[in-house]
Amino acid sequence: MHWIKTLVKLLFLVFVGSQAVYAAPFTPTDDQQILATLPENSPPPRYLSSADFASDKQESNLDQTSQLLERAYLQGDPRALGQARAQLDQSTDNSIDALMLQARAFQSDHKFAEATERLKQILDQEPAHPDALLTLSSLLLVQGQFTEAMRYCKKLDDPDLRVYELACAAQIQTMTGELDTAKKTLSALAAVAPGLDASTARWVYLIQADAALRSHDTALATQVFGTMDDQTVPALMARADWLLSIGEYKKVRELLKTHTEKDALLLRLITAQMALNDPKAKQNLALMKERINVWQIRQEDAHMREQATYALLTNKVDSALQLAKENWQQQRETADIVLYATAAIKADSQKDIELIREFMADTQFEYPALERALREGKISDCLQCQAASERQSSLQAANASVHNDHVHGNQVSTKAYTWIPVEPKDENL
Repeated sequence: MHWIKTLVKLLFLVFVGSQAVYAAPFTPTDDQQILATLPENSPPPRYLSSADFASDKQESNLDQTSQLLERAYLQGDPRALGQARAQLDQSTDNSIDALMLQARAFQSDHKFAEATERLKQILDQEPAHPDALLTLSSLLLVQGQFTEAMRYCKKLDDPDLRVYELACAAQIQTMTGELDTAKKTLSALAAVAPGLDASTARWVYLIQADAALRSHDTALATQVFGTMDDQTVPALMARADWLLSIGEYKKVRELLKTHTEKDALLLRLITAQMALNDPKAKQNLALMKERINVWQIRQEDAHMREQATYALLTNKVDSALQLAKENWQQQRETADIVLYATAAIKADSQKDIELIREFMADTQFEYPALERALREGKISDCLQCQAASERQSSLQAANASVHNDHVHGNQVSTKAYTWIPVEPKDENL
């Protein structure tokens, strides 16, 4: 069914919306004006001049606009988003399908209020519209409004939409104290995922990847990343986040070395390069700075996460904290919570640390490694490394105690204190 595919594409934009592409529409004054230097493997230009665009406006259709938005999300292509926004700006179509595309485009620009307005317009006309229900639920989830998000999930009560209802609810459960329950549901959905379309399957895998990251579930991560693609931007981001969390910096560098044109991936690459003392980190930091300068010239405010991350990488802690707080007002996904916590800890801002801890307690957001970092006031990119290190130290101390007892003749069974090595890193991830 065509609308089902549209439904999932919309959800993808929401699920990792801020990590995709957020370039606002821009109208050049001259056909020769250089707007960006694109990688060699980029698709060919759609328009060679403003005249080409003008002649194509009348032929534009909703399917074409939808395809452009999907390409912007999956490939991180800013041209595709700009073309889609331009088509929508020129259109006088007020149909439900057109409103859905407008909501997608507004979400991509981080204009959540405008996106929500379009979705509610649709629901006013068609209260059971599944695309609008699921997308609105996902928008609310991104903003940390979990109760409202679940309310819209539950309205997906058509038996034909059972997969989407379950995945929608599970995604919220992972953020609200039911991580283990959600993982079981997601496991069942993943089992049937090969029989679903690629977009739906990818959605399920991405939710699983986030659950694996926060619960440090190596088995689940191995399963997910062994199945999910490694070419789309969201999938690459999820894989890189897992590898960074366990200190596999060389693998991150290898995974992302050809993806420097995508901001979210470039920042992850820089993180790994800096951890490895790779001299290329300096070059890539300069590249990221150029992009930030462009955003500031164009007065774009949809890149707070990227700007805060860059500020942390360049040790501008106060600036990073301010940007992370501004980003926090817009969205509260796992990456945003970690970013804000990292900035707060590095700035030693007890007020912000307590605010984050209160949020996690109130929502029952589960991320043990992050909870420990907030409690102890120290954090690193490799959140799970710290846990593993502490675990190993504790076990070594126990072994030393056993050795001392043995030396002094105490009757202690060493079997109860057998040293357990740190969980091995999976070379297949």
